Amino acid sequence: MWKTDGERQRTVDTASKEISIIIPCYNEEGNIRACLDSLLDDFTKESCEIIVVDGMSTDGTAGVLKEYEEKYENLKVLSNPDRLQAHGLNIGIKNSHGSRIVRIDAHSLYPKEYVRRCVQLLDETAAENVGGVMVPVGTTAFEQAVGIAMRHPLGMRSAGARRIGFQGYVDSVYLGAFRRELFERVGYFDPLATPNEDGEMNLRIQKAGGKIFLDSSLEVQYRPRDSIRELARQYYRYGLGRGYTTLKHGSITAYRQLTPVPLVLGMVVSIVVAPLFIYSLIFPTAYLLGILGVSFMCRSAKGVRVKFLLSLSFVTIHLAYGIGFISRVFRPK
Repeated sequence: MWKTDGERQRTVDTASKEISIIIPCYNEEGNIRACLDSLLDDFTKESCEIIVVDGMSTDGTAGVLKEYEEKYENLKVLSNPDRLQAHGLNIGIKNSHGSRIVRIDAHSLYPKEYVRRCVQLLDETAAENVGGVMVPVGTTAFEQAVGIAMRHPLGMRSAGARRIGFQGYVDSVYLGAFRRELFERVGYFDPLATPNEDGEMNLRIQKAGGKIFLDSSLEVQYRPRDSIRELARQYYRYGLGRGYTTLKHGSITAYRQLTPVPLVLGMVVSIVVAPLFIYSLIFPTAYLLGILGVSFMCRSAKGVRVKFLLSLSFVTIHLAYGIGFISRVFRPK
C-alpha cells in the first residue's frame, strides 16, 4: 500500500505483470526523470513492473523516485546498500515477478516502444539476450567529442554496433532483455566484474551455448562523461572489469578489447629506454600523430576544438582502459 499526498491509498499489484524492467541507479537526479519518461508508455504501464534499485543516492534522486512511485502503481523503489550496479541488478531481478527481464540504465534515454520491441525480439529469436546499441549524445563540445570517440572504430566499438540496419547474432549488446530462467541456469550478475558485469554475463551465456541478438535500430541515447577525469575513471574501471572477466573465464569475446594493452606496454617501454635509445620515442610519436590525423579527418567532428578534444578522448580511452586491464591482470594475489 502507498499514499498519494498523504490521503488516498492504492494497492500496487505487480505480481501479475509478465515483464520486469530493472533499473539500478546512483546519483542520477539529472537523468532519472527523462529515463523513466522515455520508458513509460501504454505498453509498460499495462504489461510491466518497473523496479528502480537506488544505491543510496546522496543527491535528489530519492525525491524524484518517490514522486514517480506515488504516481505510477506499477513502479516501486528498492534500496541497494552495496551501491554497485551488479548488486542492484541482482536485487531487482530477485524481487521481480516477470518471466522476461529488461535491463535498463538510468543514464540513458530509450526510443519509442523500446521495451515492447526487446520482448518481441526475445520471443521471436533463439537468443538468450537481445538488445540494441548505445548512441552517445553530448551537449558540450567535450561530450560531443567523447560521443564520437565511443562510436568510432578506434573507440573499440563492435562492427555490428556500427552497421546501420544490422540485425544478427553478436558477442554483446548494450544492456539487454532476458528470460528469467536464464539466471537460474547461468547465475546472476557478478559484482566482481563491475562495471563489465554485462560483458561477463554475455560470456557466460555463450559458454552455456546461448546466443546474443543485436538489432541496431534499437538506438539508446547515452550521455557521455563531461570531463577528462571522469572519462579516464570510466575507462580505467572498464579495463579493470574486462581484466577480471578475462582471468575468470580464461578467454575473451573479441580481440579488439585487448588492443589498448600492447599500446600501453609499448608506451612504457619506449619512454623507459628513451635515455639509452632516443629512437624508441618514434612509437609514441607515431601513435599521437596518427590519433591527431584520424581526429582532424573525422567528418563527424565539427570545428577545430571538437577535433582536438576527439584526439584527447581517444588517447584517454586507450590509455585508461589499458592501464586498468593490466592493473587487474597483474594485481598481487
